[in-house]
Amino acid sequence: MAMLRFWVLCLCVSVLSVGVLTLIPQKHEIENEVQHNVEHVHGTWTMEHEAREPDRIYADTLATHQPATYSPIMDTHATVPTLTDIPLTETTVIGTAITESDVPVVATCLSSALPLTSLPNDEEGRDQGKGREDENPRIEEEEEKGRVADEQMRKDREMEASRGRRGVTGRRHAATVEATAYRVAGLGRPLPGWKKRGTNGGAEQEGVLRTTLKELHSDKDRLMDTEKAEEEEDEEEEEDDEDEDDSEEEEEEEEEEEEEEEEEGTESPTNQTVARTSFTESLPGTCQTSNGQISCRGVGMNHLPIITDLGVTTLDLAENNISLIASRGFSGLPNLESIDLSKNRLDDDSLSHHLFSNLTRLRRLNLDDNQLTRIPLLPPSLEELKMNDNKITRLTPYSFKGLFHLLSLELEENLFHDGNMSPLTFKPLRRVQYLRLDTNRFRSLPLGLPRSLQELRMRDNQLQEVPEGVLSELAKLRVLDLSHNLLHEGSISNRAWVKLTSLEALDLSHNSLTSVPLYLPRPLRQLTLQHNSIGRIPAYVFGHLRPGLESLRLSHNALGDEGVQGVSFVGMYRSLVELLLDNNRLGAVPRSVWQFRNLQVLRLDYNQIRSVAVGSVCHSRVAVRSALASLHLENNLIEEEIPSTTFNCIQDPSSVVTQPQEHIHEV
Repeated sequence: MAMLRFWVLCLCVSVLSVGVLTLIPQKHEIENEVQHNVEHVHGTWTMEHEAREPDRIYADTLATHQPATYSPIMDTHATVPTLTDIPLTETTVIGTAITESDVPVVATCLSSALPLTSLPNDEEGRDQGKGREDENPRIEEEEEKGRVADEQMRKDREMEASRGRRGVTGRRHAATVEATAYRVAGLGRPLPGWKKRGTNGGAEQEGVLRTTLKELHSDKDRLMDTEKAEEEEDEEEEEDDEDEDDSEEEEEEEEEEEEEEEEEGTESPTNQTVARTSFTESLPGTCQTSNGQISCRGVGMNHLPIITDLGVTTLDLAENNISLIASRGFSGLPNLESIDLSKNRLDDDSLSHHLFSNLTRLRRLNLDDNQLTRIPLLPPSLEELKMNDNKITRLTPYSFKGLFHLLSLELEENLFHDGNMSPLTFKPLRRVQYLRLDTNRFRSLPLGLPRSLQELRMRDNQLQEVPEGVLSELAKLRVLDLSHNLLHEGSISNRAWVKLTSLEALDLSHNSLTSVPLYLPRPLRQLTLQHNSIGRIPAYVFGHLRPGLESLRLSHNALGDEGVQGVSFVGMYRSLVELLLDNNRLGAVPRSVWQFRNLQVLRLDYNQIRSVAVGSVCHSRVAVRSALASLHLENNLIEEEIPSTTFNCIQDPSSVVTQPQEHIHEV
């Protein structure tokens, strides 16, 4: 039994020895192949990361050409199992760093996969040799596949190396382009921020862009500071040169002036003034020039000389005998802002139709008192036009075309009437505020008045009515003068003033009114009704006015004691400052005069007052100082003695005028 155990033990030792001897070369061969695979994969991974530009497409291609089950271990001896029997994959090789210390472990795993059998005898060896011969075609086929795979891997490595070289070349080209772009942009160096470009996500890119932007601004500021310093240096040099030139020119001018003074010591001051101008034709010696102004008013000129001076802005040629101005008479004065040609002999033939249209800076033009029958073509810059006292007979929709900036228009004393003025005449005048149509032949207010009007004057016409609605669009109107016309009691509509919500001054003097008009504009402050036939002031006619009248002028009317009631002045006891009742038919001082708290001027002269009672001017019981500064009672019929206390509320007794009077005795 013991002997049997001994032989079994020997047999096991022999079998193990043979197996070990067989596995030793296989182990070394496996270790070499595994190490080769590890180095290959590690080299590929290193090349990919050194390129600094990941290429996923190439990685996918590499994975496609390299099957996951391939390994150089296939080239081992026939007795060694194939790769399909070995538990190793490409993922294991790539994902795990295999070192020399791991080779025995791999070998042990390979050994455990081999069948351990008894030591073969010769016959079995021959059978195994025969089996190996039968397996040779399969081994050769596997070897051929291995060579093909090796060749593919070699091509892949070459492709990777070529890509790496192209990447380096591309980066060098990009750097060259970038440097060139910076040189073109005027920057001396590439911005460091651009060197941090990457593909790590939006946040990092945003940070890089912000950094680059800051650097760009910094370089920009640096370049601007440098340029500014250079410009300042250049300016200083130019100023120095100019100072030197100016000093030389001043010396030369002084020498020339001294020579001229010596040669022309007896020349008159007037001629010297003309000599300093840049005129191509001499102006009369009496003309005055200073600070861009030329004044030749009333010097007897009969034509406009050619003047060339860019600095002239004001030209005054009024009160002369000028009857002709050349078509380019103002071409040498392109900067004119004001021209006065009033009181000359200009007619339509004297002025070219385009004489003023090229003066793009002209703002004021005065053509008063000439013989013009039409409006010349005017520049859009014009703000003030005066053509009073001419012979203009017609206004069309094109008369003021393009004058969008006109603010003031005066057409007094022409030949206008209701039939020769179009309702569209004033349509282009969008900003005009002052319109004067005095002394014409209008019988009614013209239609189409500009909405922008603030002051309308139509005195001395033939106006016979003020119908409702004709003034309804003039919400900005503040002053309305309809004096010296033919208006009477029934010719003014009760609602004529309703829409005049800004009217402060109304002049209806020199008409034929018999009573104070009703429904006056609420904001009215000054009402002038002088030289009418007004015989009464209706009760509460001023009661709705706010803040109230300040001036009421009723001189030269037909007011008697019956026409002025106790409540006639209600609504203006606190506001009235001036009350003119002179040249009427009053027989006594109105009873309510003492109630005016702020009244300063009171005219009662040229009436029929026979006495001045105590308390009529100053309150008899309340000692209140009056604001009266001027009281006129002269030229009345006062026969009774005026008590000494009648005017005791007036601060300055000398402001009370009572002379001359007939049969007057003062105490």
